[in-house]
This record gives sequence, C-alpha cells and structure tokens, in this order.
Amino acid sequence: MADLEIEFAGMRMKNPIAAAAGAITSTPYTIQRCIEAGAGAVIVKSVGLDELTQLLPRPGNWFCDRIGDRGSLMHCYAGILPLENALEYISTVKPVAEREDTRLIGSFFYIGPWTGLPPFETVSPPSEVTLREMALQMEEAGAEAIEVVCTCGLSCSAGETASFVDEAIPAVFKALDGHLRVPFWLKLGFNHDVFWRGYLETMRGLGAAAMHTYSDFRVTFLDIETARPPLTVPFGYGRWLRGLCNYAIFLSANDTGLQIISSGGIWNWRDAVERIMCGATIAALESPVQYRGYRIFEEILGGLTRFMQRKGYERVPDMVGLAVPHIDNMEELVVQFMTGAVPPQTLHTVLDEDKCNGCGKCASCIYGAVTMDNGKPLIDLELCERCGACITICPVEALAIVAAG
Repeated sequence: MADLEIEFAGMRMKNPIAAAAGAITSTPYTIQRCIEAGAGAVIVKSVGLDELTQLLPRPGNWFCDRIGDRGSLMHCYAGILPLENALEYISTVKPVAEREDTRLIGSFFYIGPWTGLPPFETVSPPSEVTLREMALQMEEAGAEAIEVVCTCGLSCSAGETASFVDEAIPAVFKALDGHLRVPFWLKLGFNHDVFWRGYLETMRGLGAAAMHTYSDFRVTFLDIETARPPLTVPFGYGRWLRGLCNYAIFLSANDTGLQIISSGGIWNWRDAVERIMCGATIAALESPVQYRGYRIFEEILGGLTRFMQRKGYERVPDMVGLAVPHIDNMEELVVQFMTGAVPPQTLHTVLDEDKCNGCGKCASCIYGAVTMDNGKPLIDLELCERCGACITICPVEALAIVAAG
C-alpha cells in the first residue's frame, strides 16, 4: 500500500492534497465537507481588514460555461472573510478536523493599496502589530499554520504587484517570525520570471522554509453577446493554468529548495502527480471542487494511490521534484533533436489494428498521409513526415513510429 503521508513545514499531514482558500473554505459547512471528503489540509478563506471586507461584503463567483466555454473550468472568484468569522469557523470545525486528522490553516490578505483602482486606493496592508495580533488570534482559535497572501488577482499590473511584494515579504517576516508557535508561509502569484526570482531570493535570505504558489497572470475572456468580460479586472483561474503553475513550481524548487504548496490548474489525480513531480509537496485545489463536487478529493487520492502502487513509489517524497532536473534542460533538448534528426525513410509509422477503435482522429493529418477505409486508417508513407502528431492524439495508443525493416 502506498504511503500518502507527508511532512510540510514541520507538520505531519495524512496526504498531500489540500483545499485551497476560496469559496469551498468560506463557511463552516464547506470547510467540514472538504475535511470529510479526505483533504489532508484545509486553508480557510483569506481574512482581510474591515476596510477591505466592507468593499466586498459578499463573494462574486463566475464560471464561464454560460458564455460559450463549457467545461473549460475558466473561473473567477472574489471574496474576503472578516477575521471574527474565520476565528468562529476554525473553532467550530476544529473537532471534526481532529477526528479526521486534517490540518486547519488560517489565511490573511496582505495587499494594497492599488493605484488607479478606487475605492481600493484607500486599502492598506495591516500594520506589523495588527498582522501579528491577527495571526496570534488565529493560532489561538486552532489554526495549525498561517498563510499570508501577498498577491491577488484583483490587483493591477504585474509591475505594480512586484513592487509591492518586494516590500511585503520582509514586512511579513518581521511581523511573524519568532512570534508564533505554528509555522507560517507566504502565498505568492507567479507572473514573470524576473520578478519571481527576486521574490525567491528575498525569501531565501530571510530563512523561509515553505511557500504557496499559484499563477497571477493577467487573462481576459469575453461574453461576445455583450462585448464585455464577466469581471472587468483581468484575472481568472482554471485548467489552462496547469503548465504555468508547473513552471512556477519548477523555478521555486530549483532555485530555493523550499517546500511548496501549489494551486491552480489541478483538475484530476494526474495533474496532482505532475505538480508533485515538478517540486510541490502539496497540491491544492478549489475551482474543480465547485465544478465537480467534493468527491474530487476521493477521486484524486484514489488515483494518486493507484499510480504510486503501479510505479513502485512507496512514499510521496519519492516523487517530489523528480522532473526538476529535466525541465529547461538544454543538454537534454539537444539530445532529443539529434535523436530525431534521421531521414524519414529510416522510420515507419505503423498501426496496431487490434487496438484501433476507428475514431478517425489520425485522419486529421495535416500532410494528408492518413485516410480512413472501412473504419480503419491507411497510412501513405510517401506523404508521412514521421512527425508523431498522430501518435500523440491516438486515444488507444494504436500508432507507433518504428525503425524501417
């Protein structure tokens, strides 16, 4: 049996799958559902100062299925929790979390002001004393760790965010380091290599042991019937983040050696495995739970367990960062190019007719090398470029490129 237990920032966790802060952790009911569904940790919805919660008195939540993008998991969510609510929620669900052996993590916004975005121009981050007092109250309520969010999809340009984060990282460490019994870490959004490497360097210099990353790239999508986006600020979450977040994790793991929580773009167990192999210790999700229900935790944990058993991984740490040496590796890229640099006549594209289901996907070949005959593909080796596209889109692995003869 595969062992899913991990250690993160000094905490033991029963598995590496967490519920990220958001709508699914914004009420006692939703928090308890995540716990009972099997999440190894639940990050309670982020707390903001009164001036911020008054600007967003209730959450906004949009999926883009209704504007012609069904199943894309393109998602916007905006919501902030008052401190007193978070303290009450943690105290309420603490017995359930203890019964299910789930870690409860508190979360704070440390954001603003935002130039050119009234009325948010009036919003300032909490002072050193205020942040410390809030964290201590969260700890007293039963939080087993504290997460401080220093970037937000509702903020303005990447450059403005980067300037703020440069100041926020040392300020948060000054407020919390050495003052809490529980661990704390920062949650930062990846939006530019240069900015990101600077954040990592600052945290490494301050002695950080862990962090949470997600993608903070600006995106825009429209309801073409109204020629307007569902939310005017250009941000969104969804499966499309998968590759961006994988790369952010790679940079973080490669440059710092920090333990990392990663969220964004995780839709199934395979995505969670991929994120772990890119360097994350914990894979966190939020949007997919809203889209598919709390059962997704069980599905991901089941898939992760079966994969580990099939591949012979005994423990999750055996997989953490396995892919890091092979990402952005120019030496391996040269080998790949040279391996493929052979005349097409030395290779053949072949079909396993027993596997073929006749779906016809390979017949979309841009070179016209594949045609369908009685529900089976015919391959014209004179036209075939041996590029391998048909092999990668075949759903039943019925095609292969082999040495001629």
